[in-house]
Amino acid sequence: MMQKALEKRRFFRFLDDHLGLVFIVPAMLILCLLIVYPLLFNINMSLHKVNMLNFRSSEWDFVGLENYIDVLTDKTVLVSLLRTVAFMVITVIGQVVLGMIGALTLNTKIKAKGAFTVCVLLPMMMTPIAVGLFWRILFNRQWGLINYFIGFLGFEPVPWLYESTTAFISVCFVQIWWGVSFVILVLLGGLSALPAEQFEAAEIDGASKWQSFIHITLPDMKPVLNTVIMLRAIDAFREFDLIYTLTQGGPGEATRVFSLQLYLTSFESHNFSDGAAEAIILTIITLVLASGLIKSLSEGDSND
Repeated sequence: MMQKALEKRRFFRFLDDHLGLVFIVPAMLILCLLIVYPLLFNINMSLHKVNMLNFRSSEWDFVGLENYIDVLTDKTVLVSLLRTVAFMVITVIGQVVLGMIGALTLNTKIKAKGAFTVCVLLPMMMTPIAVGLFWRILFNRQWGLINYFIGFLGFEPVPWLYESTTAFISVCFVQIWWGVSFVILVLLGGLSALPAEQFEAAEIDGASKWQSFIHITLPDMKPVLNTVIMLRAIDAFREFDLIYTLTQGGPGEATRVFSLQLYLTSFESHNFSDGAAEAIILTIITLVLASGLIKSLSEGDSND
């Protein structure tokens, strides 16, 4: 009896000493199952020649970095990568500029502020698929509501999603419309946290609202702005479902961003090895952007 009681006491003491480990081990196992193993499997696939014919085979031909070379020298892939960068830059700038204007507006005393806030934040509640379907209906060339009003004003209908230039502009517009709510919410939180005393002192010294914005608001909001920019850049660079729902990468290749190119390579061309290489490249670029986010967050903490 004494021996059993002693062993039981040792067991509970072990649990007390390693309680953190007991809680973290299940999470680590799930993380390895859902993230680490697929990542290693994808890396392995990118170093071999894999297609629909030999996917179930246990013997894949090892080719080293040949798939990466094929991907990085493929003109279609490079163009889609450049298009993704352009899409990211345009949408992030649009979201940050409009988001700052919206946050500054909501940070002031205006009538029906609550209702206006709800309307501004509504797009954030919608899923990308729903947003894509919603705007695809609005952009329809024949019976879309936007072209209806354009025709009502006496102008010719615009082929929003059916010509290269207008399709890319439309996709960027929808991404900005959908993402600006998040930017407004985050920037509004940052603006609300700024001390009012420095603005009052600037007003007493004769500074205009624009001067206060340039010399007080922007410098104090720099950590928040950096965080928002990096988050929206990461989301824009890996955007897939919204663009796929709107245009499926068309017309032609006008809106084929890198994530869509990856999908087409893997699941339409069934070139799994090149698709795996593209996925690893996308992961590396996303990690680089995420490291910038972590750096901006750490700088914000050090400034505090």
